[in-house]
Amino acid sequence: MKEKDFSLSLFFKWGILLIAALALALALKAQPVSAASGNYMVVVSSGYLALRTAPAYDSSNEIGELYTGDTVTVSSYYNSTYWYVYSPKYSRYGYVNKNYLTAISSSSSSSSSSTWTVKVATGYLALRTAKAYDPSNEIGCLYTGDTVQVQNTSDSTYWYVYAPSLGKYGYVNRNYLYQSSSSSTTTVSGNVWTVKVQSGYLALRTAKAYDSSNEIGCLYTGDTVQVQNTSDATYWYVYAPSLGKYGYVNRNYLVGGSTTTTASYPTRTVRVATGYLALRTAKAYDFSNEIGCLYTGDTVQVVNTSDATYWYVYAPSLGKYGYVNCNYLY
Repeated sequence: MKEKDFSLSLFFKWGILLIAALALALALKAQPVSAASGNYMVVVSSGYLALRTAPAYDSSNEIGELYTGDTVTVSSYYNSTYWYVYSPKYSRYGYVNKNYLTAISSSSSSSSSSTWTVKVATGYLALRTAKAYDPSNEIGCLYTGDTVQVQNTSDSTYWYVYAPSLGKYGYVNRNYLYQSSSSSTTTVSGNVWTVKVQSGYLALRTAKAYDSSNEIGCLYTGDTVQVQNTSDATYWYVYAPSLGKYGYVNRNYLVGGSTTTTASYPTRTVRVATGYLALRTAKAYDFSNEIGCLYTGDTVQVVNTSDATYWYVYAPSLGKYGYVNCNYLY
């Protein structure tokens, strides 16, 4: 081989190696740089935050829509605009614009991660993106009987929580939460008296006064109450099993009075893949007997399990008794 030919061949070989090395370097540079992962919540003023297959704004690379309250876990802080994240909502990884993410605080008080239950007289408790009463920051509705997992209690009014029924994190007014019992049963004790009215109903009230504004339930002849306090000459403080509520009633419409009785019912939680679990007036699958809807996370107090499929329960979120398919309780 001539010296000239040999030099040319060597030049091409080194050129190929150099090109391969540059390609490898560029490929490595394009990979997200790993960093300590963190949990973040999506916050958008309107619309959605796109989950993408590439770190670029392009409608063709969208693989998911993330809305305010949805959460992601950061896998890599790719660059100053796009982060590489895992979305539990879609069970996949992708890129998102990090300017629409808010860190989920890890700091909390001693009650962190404890379960609390929502209790509102009417309407709903709003799950919010900020610690303020404002219709524009609402991202979900929580109803009486729904539960939340408290993450942070540092604010005197708004606690940061995770709402399983919504699958979202956010803030709620803590004055509408009460501590769930760690016991698997709900127990109420008291002397049992029976309601007796000539017509209409006996009102269960929030105060010891005759006022339509303080009525929270209706008791009819034959209903029973468990008396908690008889210190007032007219209004006694009672627990009404048919309503699942405490309140005051006019004792002049109560008769009987047995020895102290304790009612104790196991608590079960509803779990459905989609839709709802119907509360029914009979042990049968029939649209005509539905009297309420129970969703994943709602709880019921089991009164009777004698039937293999339909159990008789009390649903606190609805304030009603009825039958449910036990296969959707755990």
